[in-house]
Amino acid sequence: ASSGSRTMLVRAVTRVSPVFSSRASARNARGRSVVAPTFASNASSSSSETQNDDDPEPGKGSVTVTFRGRTTTLPKGTKLRSSLLRANETPHNGNARVVNCRGLGTCGTCAVEIVPPDAVFPNRWNSVERARLHFPPHKAPGNAKLRLACQVQVQQTCEIRKYDKFWGQGDFLLNTETDDNVTPFGEWEFALDSLGKPKEEEKPRGRV
Repeated sequence: ASSGSRTMLVRAVTRVSPVFSSRASARNARGRSVVAPTFASNASSSSSETQNDDDPEPGKGSVTVTFRGRTTTLPKGTKLRSSLLRANETPHNGNARVVNCRGLGTCGTCAVEIVPPDAVFPNRWNSVERARLHFPPHKAPGNAKLRLACQVQVQQTCEIRKYDKFWGQGDFLLNTETDDNVTPFGEWEFALDSLGKPKEEEKPRGRV
């Protein structure tokens, strides 16, 4: 591939997901140099997002949440999707337990409502949520109350509401029982947790 093609590929990857960095290169099996996107460290930041000095840290106590009609305790400062799964709960409905992006923020199936909204960090949409929650089947006005569980950290006692339909975009609140198979891929469900903490945008645009 030409240098121009590699540059276009790098730009496309970094636009799709701010958690990727394209500073590394690798050699393929034939010895040609190709660009290989690598995961960004916690210290990196994109042009639209920055790490706040007051960012919460995991491992500092626990919080009580109500989810699907049940009360459970989650570690404070951890990703909501991951901590729910480790507590044998799931923010995914039905087959979305298997067919989801594992926390990348691209599928939109872990959409939930959090009451009160400021019980998580960040307390407003980041760029990943803004893009996915404006993409069908998510749409206004119902999307305004939703957050992606894979993009936020739980910080305070709260109620987490899950709505019906595959992407959780429905109007009916679910309080169904959870079976034992909430992590069909075992520890691979948490493979993307190492990408770093959720970040709060420096200059929020649009929704709160």
